[in-house]
Amino acid sequence: MNELKREIQEAKKLHLSWRARLFIFIIGAPTVFLFAVYGRLELAMPLMIIIGMHGLVILFKWKLRRHAWFWIAMTVSAALHAPLMLLVPWTTRWVPALAVTVGATADFSLILCILAVVGKAKSVTAGTI
Repeated sequence: MNELKREIQEAKKLHLSWRARLFIFIIGAPTVFLFAVYGRLELAMPLMIIIGMHGLVILFKWKLRRHAWFWIAMTVSAALHAPLMLLVPWTTRWVPALAVTVGATADFSLILCILAVVGKAKSVTAGTI
């Protein structure tokens, strides 16, 4: 649990460069456009938050990129978010920024917890505690 708190503190210090912001925009703009064209604009915001949080976790945990279990865990996490995005009734109305921030922070923390548990389980099976 202390490791998770340390990681959350490190995440608070994380700042995105202009290149990272541009990359997010390049991914985000077409996504919103496609959802608007197909009449599912209410899914654009949750999708952008899910993509953004996964992107931040990958950026934050970049040192683990050489481990297959990291990418498997991230893929499973993204796959588990798909039914959540499709089954929850989202709205196109205005949502307070605080509510969006709380949800995004909870999602970020949940993904970090998943990686911590998988990483701990992987180290236990490898015998490197």
